[in-house]
Formats: sequence, structure tokens, C-alpha cells
Amino acid sequence: MSTIVITGGTDGLGRALAADRLRAGHTVVVVGRSETKFRELAKNGDAHFVKADLREVAENLRVTKEIAARFPVVDTLVLGAAYVHRDRQMTSEGFEHNFALYYLSRHIFASELQEALGAAERPLILDTTVPGAPEDAVRWDDLQLERGYTWKIANLQSRRLGLLSASRLASDHVRYVLYNPGFVRTSHQGALGRTSRALVGVLAKLLGTPPEKAISPMLDLIENRPEVPLSAYLRGKRLELDAATADEAERLHRETARLLGEVAKRT
Repeated sequence: MSTIVITGGTDGLGRALAADRLRAGHTVVVVGRSETKFRELAKNGDAHFVKADLREVAENLRVTKEIAARFPVVDTLVLGAAYVHRDRQMTSEGFEHNFALYYLSRHIFASELQEALGAAERPLILDTTVPGAPEDAVRWDDLQLERGYTWKIANLQSRRLGLLSASRLASDHVRYVLYNPGFVRTSHQGALGRTSRALVGVLAKLLGTPPEKAISPMLDLIENRPEVPLSAYLRGKRLELDAATADEAERLHRETARLLGEVAKRT
């Protein structure tokens, strides 16, 4: 039996995946904000819950340290935490919401759990950062998007940053998959207005894949991980990855180290 860590595992796709793995007898560690939502899952097997607000760097570092101490071997890491803000929101640590949740959190988890993943026989990082963003999506001189913010700009930047981070963290041993699950019939967590939420709800019912069905390609990737260090998928279809230059990835690595260092100095 294996150990799987899932961020965003109390709703939608993550919850369905957690429930399936528990029924199969695996150890499941769920990281999320609502312990109430987790309690139903906990009845089904070897389930563990770590409460955290993954928008905060300090929380990500605390949680990954706790997980590494309690679970020295992690076979699969699923990075699925999601929460939509259409307007520009800043965290208490001074990071733009999308940058914090969709880039920094995933980067910290994948980085800090490298030792635990490395101890597994066939480790896999399955990241729901949707692949596909142009090279110029990153605003290197304005990563927190203080100027000209739109949700689309923030979304594309976080996707590009995710690719660059993954290109450094993927290896022959620890495989990394950027995964687009498509439109899933979930609650679509986020600060949406009444009209937007109603529209998304209708579209989800009409076009969305039920989470229990949508996890099937993910389970296949977990059981039969790709042969290459870094890959991308749309459901079960392999995608061509955008180019990520070593210089660009190294630039992000240096900038991320600087930003995390500034947070550490303040705490």
C-alpha cells in the first residue's frame, strides 16, 4: 500500500481521488481548510487531515515539515488546491493570490517533500496546474501584478511559473505531471458573484464530468506513471509541453529563493 498526499482534498476532484484511494486501502493525507468536510472521508480508511491556508508561505512550510516528519515515504503528491479570485487579492505576506496559491504553494510542497518522495519506489507529483502558457506570460518586473491586473494575466503567469518550477523539480526518479482535468462537475470554489456562480453551476451540470469519473485518467497516471521526468496531460491525452529554458527556470529559482528569504526574515 502507498501514501498519497492531496492538497485541496476536501472538495471535488481531490475529494473523489482521496475517497477512491482510501477504499483501495492506501494511506491518504488531505491538506485543506475544512475539517468538517474531511470527517466523512475519515470514516473510510487510513485518512489523515492537516488544516492549512495554503495561500500563506508559513503555512505551507509548517505543513510540509509536519508531513515529512509523520510520513517519511510519500509515493504520490497531488497538488490540487484551488480558489478563484477574479479581482486582485493580496495575502498577509504580501503576495498576489494566484501567485501564492497556484505557484508558491505548489513549489513549496514539491520542493520540501522531495526527500519523502525520493524514498518511494515510484514517486509521482500530479499537479493540476493547467499546462499551456506563452513564454511572455511572466511579468518578471511585476510578479505581484501591481500594474494592469486581470484574472487572465494572473492565471497565465501562474501556469508558466508552474511549468518552470516543474522543469527543475522533475527527475528520472521523481516524475512530475502537469495535469488538466478539463471541466469537472464540482462546487468550483471561489469568490464568485451570484450571477457568475449560477452560470458556472448550470454549465457544470450540463457539461462537467462528475468527479468520480474525472479521476479515472489520474488513477491511470498514478498506477502507470509516465516514463519521462516531466510530462503534461489533458485528461488521458498526452500533450506537447511548452519550451522552458534552463535560464528562465534558474531565474525563477533565484527570485523565489529571494522572496521566501524575505518572508523568513519577517517571521
